[in-house]
Amino acid sequence: MRSYPIPFNEQERLAALRAVPGLTPGNDPVFDAICEAVRVLFDCPLAHISVIEGEEQWYKSVVGMDLPTMPKAQSFCTYAIMSDNVMVVPDMTKDPRFRNHPMVVPGSPGARFYAGAPLVLSSGYRFGSLCALDLKPHEMPDEAQLATLRALGRAVVAALEAAPLAKAPQEPDISQAGFFNLISHELRTPLTVALGSLRMLHARIDGPLEARLADAAIRASENLAKLIDAVITFSDAQTGELRLNDRPVALRALVEDVVAMHVPTAEGADRRISLGHLGYDGPVQADPDQLKLALAALSLNAIVHGGSDMVLETAQDAEGNLEIIVRDNGTLAPEVDLAELYKPFVVGTAIDRRDARGGLGLGLPLTRKLVELHGGAFEIDADATHTVARIRLPHWRLEAARQQGVIAAE
Repeated sequence: MRSYPIPFNEQERLAALRAVPGLTPGNDPVFDAICEAVRVLFDCPLAHISVIEGEEQWYKSVVGMDLPTMPKAQSFCTYAIMSDNVMVVPDMTKDPRFRNHPMVVPGSPGARFYAGAPLVLSSGYRFGSLCALDLKPHEMPDEAQLATLRALGRAVVAALEAAPLAKAPQEPDISQAGFFNLISHELRTPLTVALGSLRMLHARIDGPLEARLADAAIRASENLAKLIDAVITFSDAQTGELRLNDRPVALRALVEDVVAMHVPTAEGADRRISLGHLGYDGPVQADPDQLKLALAALSLNAIVHGGSDMVLETAQDAEGNLEIIVRDNGTLAPEVDLAELYKPFVVGTAIDRRDARGGLGLGLPLTRKLVELHGGAFEIDADATHTVARIRLPHWRLEAARQQGVIAAE
């Protein structure tokens, strides 16, 4: 399966990339000179300026050897553009993301060392990287080398945008930033009041059922508060980008929390959601808030539009990728186009046992974007008796979490 990440704002990123006048295949000596400086800086045989398009990576400049356009599945730079930080991999054979990469495995060119600075347009969008590659491992570069690489990356962008090197920082869009801050404030204030009221109410409850419902409401509100904070912290109001707060997460605790949060909702609708077989319940490298949001959206979709029984399960496929599955006994009518369900504002009318109640149809498109941000895949399957929503996360996320050996407390 595809394992490279896709930026949350991918369509906007591609539009910004294609609007840069100098970002064409035609080369210029200045870019070769910058790449040569990077090659010497890191004592590497190869340096290049990559451009990450929709399905492929091409090069504005390459020094050291000829490189053909390559699919994104073989690109290291697809990972480098996910952050503003320089991505350094001293030895790719020891990094779970790249150990089985087609450019790293035995019999391949044998890439080992990578250092790449993301290239960030003045608009805030990242379109590629300025990087050095070697066929042997390196020690971790020092801060002076990384600072020089970042400065050379800014020179590349300035040349492409035909702007002076001393260009003043671009002011953010006040309307977007102001709206973003206003919304975050308007969400936080009533949520704080609701949480306080729920906790006081919980302290006065005697009945077990009422206490259980209050517990679930408090947990859901706390999760929503964490999610709001995470979105504010790891998003960019100017570009619409969302970044991951990756860390090792205990998968069992996460899926148990999702089920517990939705049990009262399901029971209130005369439906049941439960935790099924966990074929994998160890650690996974992920953003727990965003993964929980994706699973919560799937669970709520099954509760509102599905059958009477929902089950959340986990497994590993034949390649070791993690599968997180939400299965229900609702069915889809033959005329329903599954591809349409991934689009915003489509809730699937005329679906047997799946009606259009309760929502604008944003849950499935949001889930797909969050899963792709993790480098995973999302799909929906349906047969005569069940509908299955399946999240697949690449196997390296399990290995990376096990290597770190520390599980984040959620």
